[in-house]
Amino acid sequence: MSSNVHAVGSGFGFRNDIVMLTTMLWKEIVFGGHLFAIGSVSVVMACSIVFMIPVSWDILFVTYLLFYAIYLYDYTQGASSDETTNSSRAKYLLCKNKSKCTVIITSLVLFTIMMTFTSVIITAIGMSILILGLLYGSHFKKLTKKIPAFKNVFVSIVWAFMAIFAFIYYSVPVTYGAIMLALFVFIRMMNIQILFDVRDMEGDRKEGLLTVPAILGDKKYPFILRLINIVSIIFMLGCVVIGLLPAFTLAIIPMFYYAVSYINRVVKSRKEYTSYIFAAFEPIMWSVFIFAGKYVTMLSVF
Repeated sequence: MSSNVHAVGSGFGFRNDIVMLTTMLWKEIVFGGHLFAIGSVSVVMACSIVFMIPVSWDILFVTYLLFYAIYLYDYTQGASSDETTNSSRAKYLLCKNKSKCTVIITSLVLFTIMMTFTSVIITAIGMSILILGLLYGSHFKKLTKKIPAFKNVFVSIVWAFMAIFAFIYYSVPVTYGAIMLALFVFIRMMNIQILFDVRDMEGDRKEGLLTVPAILGDKKYPFILRLINIVSIIFMLGCVVIGLLPAFTLAIIPMFYYAVSYINRVVKSRKEYTSYIFAAFEPIMWSVFIFAGKYVTMLSVF
């Protein structure tokens, strides 16, 4: 009888350990910058799928480490101001010294990989993006006090650049199609970045930051988000119609309906953190949908 009780107790203990481990892993992915780092890799993969550029492990690793370092540093620096709008992440990132050490080590590994596998010029470009990203919170973000939506544009440009990063990384001439894909990424990231500003609306107003939600307020910002969402659909359709992007890229259209769902959730309650996690997942899904579209197209040909 006692052995059975022990077995049951051990089972419950094991399950509790799994739950705790899963919770810790989830928090690390969401709060530690990994979610957007994976999203940046997805952008590179989408570019590879659309334009048939074979990518090696090093560019994927470089892209991941680049965005991981930038987002971890940004989250850590903003942890104190996040206590009111994102207390869970603020508590998770309380140990700033540990996070800074992680950023330094990640940056050194990134530099070593780039120097080993790429040219000096590509290394300089990669490290420039890293430095600009690390300086964003302390320097460039303040420009939003003078230039409306500057931080949204700044972040979106960095993301858009990743759509042509593979071309530059492998010294392949950048095509008009790649530029259009980069513009598409820019539009989508503007939508996501503005959405994230909704959560920080009060704090941004106190700091004097001219973000779109802070300027427009609760009643008007939803219109901008929905407008950008529609514009991105029209833009993608237009690129396919004129032949700059292949037809299978239209497989990404379900993402627009996905965006409508998380936009509506934020409009209902901008304090519900899961809505923003859904938005952060969107870039990861771009390459998945594009790959599925290409795969289905290939099957229909055969």
